[in-house]
Amino acid sequence: MKRVAIARAGTQRGIALFVGLIFLLVLSVIAITAMRGTLVEMKMVTNVARHEAAFEASETLRSVPITLFDQHVFERGWPVSFSGTVPDANFTYSTDMSAGLLAKAKTGLQTDCSGGPALLYGPLQTCGTLPKETLYDPSTWRPDMVISICDSSSVSCAASVSATVAIVPDGSVLNEGAGGAQAAGYRGLGIGAAGGGADMIFEVRSVATAPGNGVAITQTQYHQMIRN
Repeated sequence: MKRVAIARAGTQRGIALFVGLIFLLVLSVIAITAMRGTLVEMKMVTNVARHEAAFEASETLRSVPITLFDQHVFERGWPVSFSGTVPDANFTYSTDMSAGLLAKAKTGLQTDCSGGPALLYGPLQTCGTLPKETLYDPSTWRPDMVISICDSSSVSCAASVSATVAIVPDGSVLNEGAGGAQAAGYRGLGIGAAGGGADMIFEVRSVATAPGNGVAITQTQYHQMIRN
């Protein structure tokens, strides 16, 4: 009887160890699965944050050349400080944006096919072996301005966000009443357009990058009203 009892006790101790190992294995699998799920969620949150940072950069930096647009078109060129030919006194950029951002706009302005500062209102270009700019193929658009600014989350500005902005003409249209002004008795080339004004239409595309390989592309249509 003693030998049987001893055998049963040994068998019970072996089963307890086996059951304990099974529970440990199950708990380990649950812990690993939970960790993997947490890592996936962290990656998703990080990717969303990077995309949002790039999107905000694309939207914000796209407005920089637009701020300069009206005077640039009105003067038909850039000021001397932008490597252009128009006197600086003709422009009021210094009152339209901060000195730091204005300095970045100067250095970020790209060159056209002739080597001069890019004209935001300039026609579609063909430069050497580069693909010809095509209105309906944004991949062919040449950059007009490339701007980089400090990432707000970086104290030392070791990281930065940047945007490459391209602007291409998309036609023009007379405003309401322009034709009527001409029919009412105003004669001469351009008089009708002068009476009601006209819109020059441009496509503006901004491709921005943020720390961590965040990328965002935004595009908008810009209307500039021309009046005499």
